[in-house]
Amino acid sequence: MIPLAIIALATLTANGSRQLRYSAVALLGVSLAANFVTAGQLSATELAVEGCGALVACGILYVAARDQTYGEDPGWRLWLATIVAAAATAACFATLRTANAETPSVPLFGEDPTGVTAQVASFWLLSSGVAILVTARTPVRGSLGALLMITGVELLVRLLDAPQLGLTVLLAWLEVVVALAGAFLIVNERAVREA
Repeated sequence: MIPLAIIALATLTANGSRQLRYSAVALLGVSLAANFVTAGQLSATELAVEGCGALVACGILYVAARDQTYGEDPGWRLWLATIVAAAATAACFATLRTANAETPSVPLFGEDPTGVTAQVASFWLLSSGVAILVTARTPVRGSLGALLMITGVELLVRLLDAPQLGLTVLLAWLEVVVALAGAFLIVNERAVREA
C-alpha cells in the first residue's frame, strides 16, 4: 500500500506542477517508485535499463525547459485528470484484474507475490496518462501523460511469464523517444512564443 501511495503522490506532483523542471523530477520519482513496487520481479540488468531510460527521459525534459519558469499551469485540468484517473483505476481493477476472484490481500510494505500492487499502479498510471493527454493544452502536459502511460505499460509487462529483457529495452527506448519528441515540440513552441 505504501508504494502505491508514493506512486499516486508522485503522479499528482508531476501533474500539478507548474514548472516543467519540477514535472521532470517528479516523473523520475514515479519511475523509481514503480521500479520499487516490482523490484523482486526483475533482474538487476532490467532494473538498470528501466532506470536509465527514465533518467534520460527526465533529463531531456529538464534540459528542454531551459529555465525554472517554463511550464503550464494545470488549473482545473489537474482536478479533472485526477478524478477521471481515480474512477478509471477503480473500474479497471474491478473488471480487468488478473488475480483470482478472492479478495486480494495487499501488503502494507514489501514484495507483493500476487501482483495486485503492480496491477493497481499500472491502471493508475495508464488512466492518469490518458486523462492528462485529454486535458493537455501544450506539449509539456502531453509529454507528461505519454511518459506516465509508458511507465504503466512497463508495470503490466512485468506481470508476463516471458523473458523481460527485450521488452524492457524496447520500452526504455520508447520512453526516450517520447521524451525527445516532447522536447522537440516544447522547443518549437517556445520559439513560436518568443518570435
